[in-house]
Amino acid sequence: MRGVIMAGGRGTRLRPITYSIPKPLVPIAGKPCINYVLDSFHRAGVDSSIITTGYKFESLIKGVLENQIQKERTLFSVEMEPAGTAGSVKRAAEFMGDTFLVGSGDILSDFELKDLVAFHKKNGFKISLALTTVEDPSQLGIVETSNGRVVRFLEKPSKGETFSNLANAGIYVVEKEIMDYVPDDKPYDFAREFFPKLLEMGIPIGGLEVQGTWVDTGRPPDLIKANQVMTEKHGKVVKPHAGKMMIGEDVKFEGNVTLHGPTYIGARSKLMDGAKVTKSAIYNSSVIGVNAEVIDSVLMYDTAVGESSVIESSVIMQGTTVGKNCEIRKSVLPSGIKIEDNSRIYNVSLSPMISEEENTQY
Repeated sequence: MRGVIMAGGRGTRLRPITYSIPKPLVPIAGKPCINYVLDSFHRAGVDSSIITTGYKFESLIKGVLENQIQKERTLFSVEMEPAGTAGSVKRAAEFMGDTFLVGSGDILSDFELKDLVAFHKKNGFKISLALTTVEDPSQLGIVETSNGRVVRFLEKPSKGETFSNLANAGIYVVEKEIMDYVPDDKPYDFAREFFPKLLEMGIPIGGLEVQGTWVDTGRPPDLIKANQVMTEKHGKVVKPHAGKMMIGEDVKFEGNVTLHGPTYIGARSKLMDGAKVTKSAIYNSSVIGVNAEVIDSVLMYDTAVGESSVIESSVIMQGTTVGKNCEIRKSVLPSGIKIEDNSRIYNVSLSPMISEEENTQY
């Protein structure tokens, strides 16, 4: 079986993070978000995948090839004009077999999908959706099922419209022939257009709640949560620290360091005497200074936090330096900047300087 992974979106809700890095490449517990769905496809029997991409496609292709061991299993379909989720899959479908898997590369999904494939084939559906229960469905598509068949679907409901907490997880088993209903001449979306059209036509859509981990990584707080969830899932207890940890190679603890999990520390990072890290992800070659504290945050690679500074509920992009005695709370800092000593930054998302061409690039 083959697969299609949709990775052409701009990740607008995750800005300014996605100005620096395509959303599918945003790291979660040490590997790019897209790799989790690639791995789940592989476990389900997919031996090759096409990744559809558009926005910042060169960065995405390079990043996938650098981080995917089985490079021969991955091809790319580059959209010079946006085709929508269903439109992009239709373009790739001619290279698929009769039945194939479709997934989203910018949502954290670590599912076991063999049951979904078996369910789809047993019931003879033309398309089947992986479903997951969520607390807040307002940014998702919600589903109502009866005997394994989708009977109602609504994309991004308001509070008054919510009829279910069962959400579309963005992973589908598809019969190639059903893609004939997707038009060729305009962008076309699975959730907003294709599924309602199929329901209106009376074409059965399957829906099965699947087992595994799923986190919408659409906003910076979601990215922090995703790192915590996956570190908790894949980490281990490292004494004398509390909670689950993932600690890379050649990490140096220079003195008395306190870690509370779930916490990820990337390779070649250095934590100085008195440093405290709580429920955070600190990526490769970063430095946490003397008596500095990082809480519920994500620090990308090559970041530096100065002596006695506090970072809380924030995302700091790669190569940024935070001076001494700073406080940064509930903020997002772009890559490659320097924060002066004694700075106070609260509830701010700073964007990098980008050209209009970069902002609209496809």
